[in-house]
Amino acid sequence: MKKLSTPNSAIIHICQELHERSLVSAYGGNVSIRMPNKIIITPKGSSLSELTEDDLVVIDIDGDVLFSTHEPSSEVLLHLNIYKNRPDVHAIIHTHPQMVTSFAYRNTPIKMLTRESRTYLKEVPIVPYYPSGSKELAEAVSPYIKDHDAIMLENHGLVTVGQDIYKAYNLAELTEETAMMNFYVKMLSLS
Repeated sequence: MKKLSTPNSAIIHICQELHERSLVSAYGGNVSIRMPNKIIITPKGSSLSELTEDDLVVIDIDGDVLFSTHEPSSEVLLHLNIYKNRPDVHAIIHTHPQMVTSFAYRNTPIKMLTRESRTYLKEVPIVPYYPSGSKELAEAVSPYIKDHDAIMLENHGLVTVGQDIYKAYNLAELTEETAMMNFYVKMLSLS
């Protein structure tokens, strides 16, 4: 994947890739990048596939809007909490990929079946259910994200983090592939 030079163009590019790969659809998902003194995040209630750089919201670490005509994502508290607890993280992607979300709804762990999943994911823990966008959800993520770069949210979806947006994207893609392989292995064992 071609890496783009500016944070804004990188977010837009990743949002389009997420949609193209069916890791998000309709109005689901959100993406952010942390800069030295600000966070750039996708807006509330928007389709990631249709965003332009002008739609992005710039906030501070307390969630105050510094620049935008839009509200930040409804999961802004989740993003802020992760940034406050993980100084090494500079990008967050929250998606609702079909297979991972199915595992999350069933509260079923994903087995690491490939060398790549064992190396890069190691484990994808499941955070217990709390309502989307809630302070409780943001706080519940803390102990799970501390030692993991990919986590499932029960009845909800997937969160991946990275030192940059491309690493977070690759983990989202790898987690969905691993979930799909889990499903295929289970179906083959029934035949």
